[in-house]
Amino acid sequence: MSRHTLEPVILRHSHPVKGRKDYRDDYQYGVYSGKAFERKVKDGKVLDKSIHSYRMWFNFLKLALELEAQNAVLITRNSVRQEHMTGHIDTGRVTHKVKVNREKYDDWNVNEILHLNFDDWWQEHEHLFLDQVGRVLKPNDVVSSNPDTFSYEIDKRRRLIDIKKDLDRYWKENKIERVSREQYPIAGKVRPIILQNRFNALVLKLEDKLSNQEILNHKDNYIRASDTRTAKSRSSNAGRVINELIGGNAQKNSFGAKQILLSVCDGYFMMHPTKTYL
Repeated sequence: MSRHTLEPVILRHSHPVKGRKDYRDDYQYGVYSGKAFERKVKDGKVLDKSIHSYRMWFNFLKLALELEAQNAVLITRNSVRQEHMTGHIDTGRVTHKVKVNREKYDDWNVNEILHLNFDDWWQEHEHLFLDQVGRVLKPNDVVSSNPDTFSYEIDKRRRLIDIKKDLDRYWKENKIERVSREQYPIAGKVRPIILQNRFNALVLKLEDKLSNQEILNHKDNYIRASDTRTAKSRSSNAGRVINELIGGNAQKNSFGAKQILLSVCDGYFMMHPTKTYL
């Protein structure tokens, strides 16, 4: 039985994502670098992160909904016996019942997600994540009163390099700060391959059909080497690699798949602003 939930679970809607090629140390050679994760402008709108980020958010939410339907209780930390004065003390096991805060996903049609793939769902919900790119005002246009924007007039006779300097100086002098998306923001830098590795590791360990070594060496390349270090670790310490993907690394202050899943339950991706769930 999987030691990641109090009771066994059966996954019918959530599945690991098959990999392609591994990253190489130099990012430019990776099959998932460059254009694969660019934020593309369409009809004057752009995503804050690459579409892969929202695909993974969807996948984690679908997994959470499936676990919730089975009343699953996730184990985020097992009890450890430690030396204490003249004896020992058990730290105690930390568990969390998987429950999705539906108020946070009011526009997502949550009740349909289990039976949809991401591409079909995205067609109807892409607008929730789009931001406006810069635009040229026409002579009779009214300046927007949107507090998230400001208008800046440019003299086209000036050199582009000087215009950039002016804009940079104006930005600093007026202490303009970036306005965070109020609805459905993604916190932090997203490394797509690592995020997918974490998701895959959790799903495969919940299914509990493969050993750590079998997961790392699977023909479908579920866990891709994201750099030289992790590539070497795959063969030398499979358990450590999988455990870090699932449970994170406290020393590096990184969230594992379980923490991401619980953050998603609470309406945040990738990290909850105040909770660690440990």
